[in-house]
Amino acid sequence: MTLFKQLMITIIAIFSLMLIVVMGINFNTTKVYLVNQLELTTQDSATSLSMSISDFMGEQDYVSVDSNVQAVFDSGYFSAVKVHIYETDTYIKRVNSNQVVGVPEWFLNLVEFDEPVASAVISNGWNELGQVYVTGSAGYGYYQLWLATRDLVISFVIIGSLSLLIGTVALRQLFKPLAAVEAQAEAIQQRNFVKMDYVPKTRELRSVVLSMNRMAEKLEKEFAAEAETAQWLQAKAFKDPVSGLGNRNFYESQATAHFVESDRTMDGLILISLFDLAKLNNERGYEAADTFIKQAAEILTEHVKWSISSTIVARMSGADFVILMSHIDLERLETTVANIMESLKELVAIRVPYSESVANIGAVLLDSTADKSKAMAEADAALRAAKAIGSNGVKVFDIDTGQHMAIGRIEWKKMLDFAIEHKSFRLRKQRVTELSNQEHILQKEVFASLEYQGQQYHAGYFIGLAEQFDLGDKVDQVIINMVIDYVALHRPQVPLVINLSASAYIKPAFVSWLDSRLKELSKEIKEKMSFEVSEQSVLSTEDHAFLLVQVIKKHNVTFGIDNVGKQFSAFQYLQKLMPDYVKVDPSYTKLAVGKQSESFFMHTLCKMFNSLNIQVIATGVESSKQLEILQRFDIYGAQGFILGRAEDM
Repeated sequence: MTLFKQLMITIIAIFSLMLIVVMGINFNTTKVYLVNQLELTTQDSATSLSMSISDFMGEQDYVSVDSNVQAVFDSGYFSAVKVHIYETDTYIKRVNSNQVVGVPEWFLNLVEFDEPVASAVISNGWNELGQVYVTGSAGYGYYQLWLATRDLVISFVIIGSLSLLIGTVALRQLFKPLAAVEAQAEAIQQRNFVKMDYVPKTRELRSVVLSMNRMAEKLEKEFAAEAETAQWLQAKAFKDPVSGLGNRNFYESQATAHFVESDRTMDGLILISLFDLAKLNNERGYEAADTFIKQAAEILTEHVKWSISSTIVARMSGADFVILMSHIDLERLETTVANIMESLKELVAIRVPYSESVANIGAVLLDSTADKSKAMAEADAALRAAKAIGSNGVKVFDIDTGQHMAIGRIEWKKMLDFAIEHKSFRLRKQRVTELSNQEHILQKEVFASLEYQGQQYHAGYFIGLAEQFDLGDKVDQVIINMVIDYVALHRPQVPLVINLSASAYIKPAFVSWLDSRLKELSKEIKEKMSFEVSEQSVLSTEDHAFLLVQVIKKHNVTFGIDNVGKQFSAFQYLQKLMPDYVKVDPSYTKLAVGKQSESFFMHTLCKMFNSLNIQVIATGVESSKQLEILQRFDIYGAQGFILGRAEDM
């Protein structure tokens, strides 16, 4: 219960107690007053009647006596008037039924009102002729007591309602700073370190607001420091300082994680060797050589940004660069290599390289069976062949594997259209378990494969093409609907995680569709759903990702970010998106069991996430040794082959 409600209840209770006490005092006072008045009136009436009929009694004119008795009785203040005649031992009397008009029955039953009885002797001279008895009427007392009580209650209700209304408005004004502090605390809990601009004048509230502002500022600085430390460690270990790309260590860690994935398709491995870099350095200085390296790095990044979420770009050594691209066919690989070379040649016009000889490029298309060492050997052979051609030579090897990727683009478009129309996708799910208790399943990630004419093609084959054909949102809609149908039918125990592509959620129409679709679902179904986006897509579409997250969180659906740490970036986007969890890239899982300096970076990364109350999930866990070592870090969950492979839904 809120403090405001507690104060209002306390005020109402005190006011009600005051009402009861005041009403009790007023009721008793009024009742005593009315009883006393009625006793006095009754006694006065009895005395007056005895005196007025004494002469008639002496003359034995009982008709006149009866008339006087009737006159007193008709005044309405008495329930009975009697005259006792001693001579005849008879009574002249008037009695009514004592019915009370205008007073509720429950009030009559609740209140006892004694009727006073007064008497007076009738005498003529020294002779006593009789006696008068007058009984007061309780009806008059009840009626007056009821009117007084009713008016008092009405007055208290009106005054109380006005007081409560004014008190409510006044309390709400006083509680505005506290409501703002509550909102600030909630924002801090959601890792949004806001500060209050308005500082109240009340001493206690002012102290609370200033303390909260100092705490928010301190937490923001601590997070910024941790993020800066993590980013510095990442750059120190994996970033080339000249080109801004990943260094050899970065490539090795990323490639090692990539080549053990089971859902690989066709990869493209490109080696680029710049010409005459040593001569440029010797004759024009290191600044000219650094400019050449930076310009070349920008060109490489520019020409692979269409697939940046599945591409690794790194500088291996002084003049050598490497690009590893996933989900690519021969035609696309050849086009990318040709475009890179043409852009590098354009540097000659502005005299960036030493001569018109800019670089040699060797590339190879790899199937899912190639390992890292074989891939590098094939790419190195292609580079040697390119150098044999001569200045600016290019060579792309097709090793005649993965015939399924030889499917033409038109045929792939046809297959995707068919799958979208007929929901021709097969879903699988892989468990994510709690690291400290691997029997406890946290969620299950959903993977989709396309079925066409008896063949299955997992996401690695068709997702990239779907994005090229601008069908990513259609594919995601179909998969989301299939998962919803599965949840509604099977009622799983843990949430099912759906990965969303950037090509889908950058479209406002898709986000609007998702909002409407989630609005149709029951709370029970939404509790068993979760959505993920990759860090790579977030970095290139942060504003669109923010709008997506707002929709997801509006429906109380959990949200996570996948492949965290794969790109060189600041982690400030976490404060904006506020994910419920992050999945650390598999390359860092392998670093955790490596050198102490590399494991320290993993520890720093986990510490930063936990400071934001974000659960950390390690992916790519393949051995018991990894599980054992990961226990040392602040990691909540784990995912990998050793914990369970993907199974059909």
